[in-house]
Amino acid sequence: MNLLNSFRNVSWNHARHDVSASLVVFLIALPLCIGIAFASGAPILSGLIGGIVGGLVVSWISKSPLSVSGPAAGLIAIVFDSIQTLGSFNTFLFALCVAGILQIALGFLKAGIISSFFPSSVVKGMLAAIGIVLILKQIPHAVGYDQDYIGDMDFFQLDRENTFSEIWMAFIRFTPGAILIFGVSLSFLLVWEKFELHKKFLIHGSLIAIMAGVLLNEVFRIFDFSFAVGPEHSIRPIRLDGVTDFFTDEFYPDFTQWNNRMAYLIAVKLCVVMSLEALFSLDAIEKSDPERRIVSKNRELVAQGTGNLISGILGGLPIISEVIRSSANLQAGAKTRLSAFLHGFLIFVSLILIPNLISKIPLASLAAVLLVVGYKLTDYRILKAQYKKGTDQFLPFIATLIGIVFTDILIGIGIGSAFAIFFIMRRNILNPYEFNKKEKAYGVEVRIDLSEDVSFLNKSSMLYKLDQVADNSHLIIDGSKSKYIDPDVLEIIEDFKISASARNIKLEIIDVITPYEKIKNRPFDLVAQQDYQKLFDNNRIWVEEKLAQNPDYFKNLALGQAPQYLLISCSDSRISVNEMTGTSAGELFVHRNIANLVIDTDMNLMSVLQYSVEVLKVKHIVVCGHYGCGGVKAAIDGKYHGLIDAWLRNIKQVYRMNRKELGSILDEETKHQRLVELNVREQVYNLSMTTIVQNAWSKGSELQLHGWVYDIKEGKILDLNIDIDKDFQDYDIFRYQFETKV
Repeated sequence: MNLLNSFRNVSWNHARHDVSASLVVFLIALPLCIGIAFASGAPILSGLIGGIVGGLVVSWISKSPLSVSGPAAGLIAIVFDSIQTLGSFNTFLFALCVAGILQIALGFLKAGIISSFFPSSVVKGMLAAIGIVLILKQIPHAVGYDQDYIGDMDFFQLDRENTFSEIWMAFIRFTPGAILIFGVSLSFLLVWEKFELHKKFLIHGSLIAIMAGVLLNEVFRIFDFSFAVGPEHSIRPIRLDGVTDFFTDEFYPDFTQWNNRMAYLIAVKLCVVMSLEALFSLDAIEKSDPERRIVSKNRELVAQGTGNLISGILGGLPIISEVIRSSANLQAGAKTRLSAFLHGFLIFVSLILIPNLISKIPLASLAAVLLVVGYKLTDYRILKAQYKKGTDQFLPFIATLIGIVFTDILIGIGIGSAFAIFFIMRRNILNPYEFNKKEKAYGVEVRIDLSEDVSFLNKSSMLYKLDQVADNSHLIIDGSKSKYIDPDVLEIIEDFKISASARNIKLEIIDVITPYEKIKNRPFDLVAQQDYQKLFDNNRIWVEEKLAQNPDYFKNLALGQAPQYLLISCSDSRISVNEMTGTSAGELFVHRNIANLVIDTDMNLMSVLQYSVEVLKVKHIVVCGHYGCGGVKAAIDGKYHGLIDAWLRNIKQVYRMNRKELGSILDEETKHQRLVELNVREQVYNLSMTTIVQNAWSKGSELQLHGWVYDIKEGKILDLNIDIDKDFQDYDIFRYQFETKV
């Protein structure tokens, strides 16, 4: 039902992109499933079952619009070793079923939060590394030396070669026909993208490139040219007589092994590795998404666990959210998870209906597609951006990249994370304070200004600095900036008071106390307390006035609410929503935040939206901005504002998208007013794209969306008259094109 609702909400504009993308992902996923199964020492059909389940089942449960699941190269070693250890593939399937159940349990236990602990520099390094590995690994297939399957990602290969020695061997033993097919396929793909022909013909360039490779090779065969590549340079053929071939005794889990201790140990190992790789991959693809759509990692674990449980029951390989498929899906223009679902359906149908046609696809054509995917993942601008962020961001990025290229994904991420942790600890150890030493007329003055957080990691550094303070000097330890000082550091300072006296050091300590003492000793403002008390006095006066007008006023309010409007406005204190709209209590349902933003990851807003639409059945939702908005000004003034900057990046994006129009406005006040209007328009669009609003419309609701701007100087509300169907017809394409250019 979940996915069916999504299908109903998919517009034709999205659907055509998803159908085209699903074809591209299907053509890439098919050889991956076959090759990974072969390398894992499992039946070839098990890889295909895993791919089908990853498409048909995981997309049904997962909320990710771009992630595509299936067998992954990163699991080959553990699958191969597990089958050998357990002695049979059927026992391995039982362990996979247990691992799937454990993944589901992790999802309900909210273990998905673990993905939040990995730095973005590491995740970006993973994406760049996979791009480089993709490029390097496609070179042998591009020149017709296909000793390893097309999804191989390991540096040290099963044929005892490594990534670089394999390339050397490929250039020695190249196949001219494969090079020609690769060149033609790559040319078609680049020309198709250069002139954006996918918009005109509704077909992605990757599909055209593969079709061109197939046709060219068939021409070679018809005219008996020696350039034609053979079956060894094409997708391995799989022939099934019917659907029943998917269900054989060979592919059932052996549940009689329920008392096999080793099966449970392998299940735990599979669960941990699959969950980590899936979360890493999902995090990476979300960072590549132009719309930055974030989904619940806990739900994703449930989706992956369900997929692995079903895959195990049907005889399939373990599956995860996989970066190669997902990246190809994104770059092929997918908009929703319909693409992932269709790719699984296409794998299933193709094996029954067109196995001969599938086996004619040259690996050189697929290499051209994957090479372009790899190039986009390894864009030099990513490297440049990370370098500009400084050493503590660049080195973890590079360490992750190198680690993955020369080992595998998990080890590479571990190496990058170790570098990131090192820099975090280094900052904590080296920056607990500012140390200043000055020569004064009365002697030496030393000042130690403690930073915001002083942890136990700073003990040794603090001991060292205090020991360096010269005898007979004046030492000032200032903790006024500190929110937290570790008790161990406080103990060091207390101990130093004794030694300072013996060394004739004049010690002056400012605000070096525990957080509780700071609360206890905070100043008391009598005037502020009196102003606060006035609020209660005003309330009592207001209650009396209301009761004088209607004795049952509050009793009626307590019976329930039935507002017709949800108003999403700015938190600005100058905006009184009931007063400016002439409404009374119970008529408006209100949500306020800085700069009236609509962000689908804001659970507070999404909860308010769902309650107002599905429970209160409001008829109108209004996004209300206002001229003179401090949040809008702060988003573009170029200054640092702390935590609020992360929130306001959404307005910065609006500014960048409309830079040309805003740049033509010379008057600063007029420019800010126009940005306020554009921001409201953007938030109305975001509102229209939420699942909650889409579901309401699909069920026949007459819910209306509006954009207002409140002019504080005049007190008037201005309706921007936004037409959802007309104004946003191609808005998603405009946003995607902008993000792609950026």
